[in-house]
Amino acid sequence: MKKLLLILMICSVSTLSISAQNDTLSFSLQEALDYATENAFVSKSAAYDIEAAEKKVWEYMAIGLPQVDATGQLANNLKIQENFIKMEIPGQDPEFMKVQFGQQYNWNLTGNVNQLLFDGSYILGVRASKVYVELSTKAREKTQIEVREAVAQAYYVALISKKNLETFKSNLVVNEQTLKETDAYYQNGFRELTDVDQLRLMVNNSKNLVLEAERQLLIAEAVLKYGMGILIEQPIKLEDNIDFLLTPVEAVKEVSTDFDVKNHIDYSVMITQEEAQKLVLKNEKASYLPKLNAFYNYGYYEFGDSFSDMNNSESSMLGISLNVPIFSSGMRRSKVKQEKINYLKIQNEMEMMEQSLKQQLIVAKSNFKNAQATYAYDKEGEQIAFRIYDRTRMKFGNGLATSTELSQNEGQYIQSQISFIQSTLNLLDTYVLYLKAINQL
Repeated sequence: MKKLLLILMICSVSTLSISAQNDTLSFSLQEALDYATENAFVSKSAAYDIEAAEKKVWEYMAIGLPQVDATGQLANNLKIQENFIKMEIPGQDPEFMKVQFGQQYNWNLTGNVNQLLFDGSYILGVRASKVYVELSTKAREKTQIEVREAVAQAYYVALISKKNLETFKSNLVVNEQTLKETDAYYQNGFRELTDVDQLRLMVNNSKNLVLEAERQLLIAEAVLKYGMGILIEQPIKLEDNIDFLLTPVEAVKEVSTDFDVKNHIDYSVMITQEEAQKLVLKNEKASYLPKLNAFYNYGYYEFGDSFSDMNNSESSMLGISLNVPIFSSGMRRSKVKQEKINYLKIQNEMEMMEQSLKQQLIVAKSNFKNAQATYAYDKEGEQIAFRIYDRTRMKFGNGLATSTELSQNEGQYIQSQISFIQSTLNLLDTYVLYLKAINQL
């Protein structure tokens, strides 16, 4: 009975595990972005960096608090060193006597307490550790923006791949039906074998397109899962459709290049780096200042030739140590100059970053406007190509068009579909890059 219960429990747990794994997760685009912001692998790593930086603050603060340590030692002097003492007796030749200093056994316990009283580097180190936390926080924000960009683009690709697959499957159904009808006409002598073969080529081409679309959808979903921090084996469902997401993008008429560079995350990171470099420079200047420490030392010792009969002694000391830097052959001066140069370098990089962000916005705006125009033309072109193909297909069914014309018009329609898909994806990608450029992603 116990074995049976154990087997049933194992089967129940396995069933629950399989059921949990097969549960499909559904995401709208916004939900996918929110989920990835917190759960993407790189987002988690950035969060760990912040936690480590916060612990680093306490590490620096602890340097200025009392430091206590103790050491102990137990020794068995297997062979005590012998020394020779010269004995001089008046009227006689000098003699040497062998003596031992020390006992067979000894042990000691010492304790030390140190307290930092003044160190300019310590104060700056605490401030620098807090700046490091701020830098880690901004780095995480930048990482999250990049994650949202990647997930948005992957979501778009997955949706377009899905719609692509649906369109190609629909084309395959139409071509298979046309092939079936044409073959029936051929069997009754109303069509030529060339027409049948031409339709069979079109069907095979449609099947290849369906297989390629299925492969692209599989890859797109895998990329999306990875970007969101979801297990590749986990089934997901995309709740939004491409037309719903295109509506607000198509509605954008005016794009502006006016924005405050200082609000952009990349420039904000540079500001924090500049602040950190200021502290590094001040820290090098602080190396000219003296360092003052207070200390207390206590020691307890026991020694003797046997553990049952040992003598003991104690020692203690309280004092202050002062370290005054005097001369370093120009080493400290050279370090200060190096950090001044690094500070000037960061200021130059900040100016370069400002111009780069402005340039990126101009490029993003231009690319988005061009993508809007291309999308509009390709959308109209796809609709026109479909009307031509649809009319030709009806003419072919009535014997007014050849299979060659039908094949050519279908190829033209498929090419217009591919161009429209590419321009749709390009429109969405450039829109994401535009939002990123104005720091609104």
